[in-house]
Amino acid sequence: MKPNLRSVDLNLLTIFDAIMQTGKLSSAADQLGMTQPAVSNALSRLRLTFDDDLFFRSRHGMVPTPRSHELIEPIRHALSLIEGTLEGNSDFDPDNSSRTFSLAIGDFGETVLLPALLARISHYKGDVKIRSYPELESTSYELVKQGQLDFYFDYKPPKDARLKSCKFTTDELVVIARNNHPKIRGSLSREAFLDARHIILNHRHSGPSLLENILREASPIPRKSVVEINQYVAVPGLVSSSDCIATLPKRMAEHFAQRESIQILPLPYRTKQTTTWLIWHRGMEKDKGHQWMKQILLEAAGTQQSERQLLNRSVK
Repeated sequence: MKPNLRSVDLNLLTIFDAIMQTGKLSSAADQLGMTQPAVSNALSRLRLTFDDDLFFRSRHGMVPTPRSHELIEPIRHALSLIEGTLEGNSDFDPDNSSRTFSLAIGDFGETVLLPALLARISHYKGDVKIRSYPELESTSYELVKQGQLDFYFDYKPPKDARLKSCKFTTDELVVIARNNHPKIRGSLSREAFLDARHIILNHRHSGPSLLENILREASPIPRKSVVEINQYVAVPGLVSSSDCIATLPKRMAEHFAQRESIQILPLPYRTKQTTTWLIWHRGMEKDKGHQWMKQILLEAAGTQQSERQLLNRSVK
C-alpha cells in the first residue's frame, strides 16, 4: 500500500540525510540544531514510514541497512530540488548556502576540472557541496532531462527542447609516451603511431567513452589495442611503465605530465579540435544558485569572458 504523502512529515527526510552523512545520532542532532532525543524520535517515525529499521547500532555508530542505501540518492535529489525551488528567484549567497550541486563530470572532470572548481568554491564561507556522477551514462542523462541533476557534459549540444547548453571547452588530441621510450623521442610519425601498441579508454557502463566517441566520429584511426581500460587516471601509469602509447585531450595530458615521466606528442593525423558542451535543464534558467554554479564552472574551465569579475560574492 502506497503511503499518503500528506501523512509524511517531510522534515524527517532532512534528518534521515543527516544521519546518513554523520553516522551518529548525536552528530546529526548537532548538525541540525536539534536534541539527540528529538533525532531518535524522528528515526522511530522514519522506521514506521518506510517499514524498515534503516540503521543498526554498532560500536562505530549507526550502520545503514540496504533499504537506506536505496533511499538516500532519491531523497537527496528531492531535497536538492526543494531547496532550489525555495531559493528560486531570490538572491543566492554562497557565503550562507549549504546547497549541493550535482554534476555529471566522470573521472576526466574529477581529474582536471574538479580541483579548479574546488579552489574557487573554497573562497566562500558557506557549505556548498559537489556531488559527481559518471558522464555518458543513460541514467545521468535522464536525470538532467528531469531537472534532478544540475549539469551534464557532452561532446555534442543537446537536441532535446527541455535542455539548454553552452560551449564549455575546446581542446586538441595528443599522444603520450614514456620519456625514455626506445622508438619515440620527441616526435611521432604516422608509421610509428600505427606500429605502437595502444592503451584505449573504451567501454564505460552503457557505451564507449567520450574520448572514443570523439575519435570515432572524427575519422576511424587504426590502433593496435593492447589493453582497454575504464578510467583516465590509469592511463599515465600504464604509459610510463611500458612502451605503450595513448591518445588523450591535451589538457589532460599536460596534467599527467606534471606527475609522470611522459612526453606529449602531436597526433600524426589531422583532426578537428574537440568541443565539450555544458548542458542543463531549461527550467533552471531563473535559479540564482544554478546561475552562480554555471559561472563558477565556466571560470574553472577558463572560458569565462575576461571582463567578468572572478568570484562574485553573490548573484543578484
